[in-house]
Amino acid sequence: MLLQHFTKNMMYTLIPFIKNKLLVLLATALFFVACSEKETPQILARVNNAYLTEENLNISPLLLDTPLSKESHETEKKNLIETWITTELLYQEGVKKNLDKTPEIRNYMMQYQKQLVANQYLQLELGDKIRTDDEEINEYYFQNREQFKVTSLTYKVNVYVFSSQEDANTAYRAFLQNNQDKIQEYKINNLMLTRFIQEKSILPDIQHLFFSGTPPKILQPFFFKDMYYLFETVETYPVDTYFPIADVREEIRQEIGIIKYDQAYRALINKLRKKATVEITY
Repeated sequence: MLLQHFTKNMMYTLIPFIKNKLLVLLATALFFVACSEKETPQILARVNNAYLTEENLNISPLLLDTPLSKESHETEKKNLIETWITTELLYQEGVKKNLDKTPEIRNYMMQYQKQLVANQYLQLELGDKIRTDDEEINEYYFQNREQFKVTSLTYKVNVYVFSSQEDANTAYRAFLQNNQDKIQEYKINNLMLTRFIQEKSILPDIQHLFFSGTPPKILQPFFFKDMYYLFETVETYPVDTYFPIADVREEIRQEIGIIKYDQAYRALINKLRKKATVEITY
């Protein structure tokens, strides 16, 4: 179901052409421009004469992904700094062996540059053609309502993330006490995403908390991969009901955008092929 891709404030973006993870890592390395023997404001890290600045880190493709809470963003930022340091150490050693001048590397960089330029051109040409207004969304919802029928018990859940057990427990108590001022702070600083949870769609360790009876409004903090998570049940959707349009609006916007993009993309490529001399000699 498309709903499992639902995240907080998710906005439709152009279908990426850089699908290979190696290309994303290469993009990150390219954005982390080394500034040789030059003092740069807001330097975050240094490896010999190479510097990582706040500006270069903020435009990393790995940070421009799914929206994160402030706390998650800081954790990801630290991880990216460590990634940059490791990459820079290996890169500098590779340069000493002239690996940056090999035909394979030069060809790879040329192909990657072409993909970047092509992707930018597509955004320029197709960006306005995939916009979707509320009227189109409403029409799509009512014409395809069965697509949004609940087929298994589903919970809409806010997921909060904390770096320490103490912070998570403090937040848990604030939710139990219905302290609205504190809850609003946590929504701003610690809300990582909002997602739909169905049976077998989450970790077995917490699955029983949702599907072995009626789950509480707020679940006790759960530890996973060095972070503490808090789950707040926002809505419950029984079987054979329908997800309201407010909950699937962005999903529909994405779906319509994908359809429009595909049509516009095919039309553009056909137009360009007719204008150009294209030969396949294979």
